[in-house]
Amino acid sequence: MSKGAVIWLTGLSGVGKSTLAKALLPHIATPRLHLDGDELREALALLAGGYDPENRLNLALTYARLAKLASDQGQNVVVSTISLFHEVHQWNRANIDDYFEIFLHTSSSILKTRDYKNIYSQGNDNVIGTTIKPQLPLKPDLLIDNSNITVDQTLDIVLNELKQAFRFL
Repeated sequence: MSKGAVIWLTGLSGVGKSTLAKALLPHIATPRLHLDGDELREALALLAGGYDPENRLNLALTYARLAKLASDQGQNVVVSTISLFHEVHQWNRANIDDYFEIFLHTSSSILKTRDYKNIYSQGNDNVIGTTIKPQLPLKPDLLIDNSNITVDQTLDIVLNELKQAFRFL
């Protein structure tokens, strides 16, 4: 059985990770799987703990291990999660053979307009990008500022890069 790839979409809340993942998924070869950070946190509620940095890191490492498990079983996995920890990015690169990291970013003013969860405007504790300093990827395979481009334009950029990186996608 051949292994699948892991495409890791990371960035702050509201940057468009889940939106891009949903647009990307139909273009990924089957078998495929989407692991979304919010959905994973809900599914793993007994393990999730709080939103403090230690619990966030442990949960992100769990997502990484799940993605590896699925890719080792031949799934092409798209992961959309904040998970802005150097330890997670390093673990992924060291342990996942076909790993491609995409860092999405935009201005804080745009993030606030996309804040459907109301995390930036409520003065919440333990918010990555406000009260918790994010550890931005040191060497993402693709860096996209999606401030002034559409989802379709972002998708085109990603697909072009993935076609060069993976012959089977």
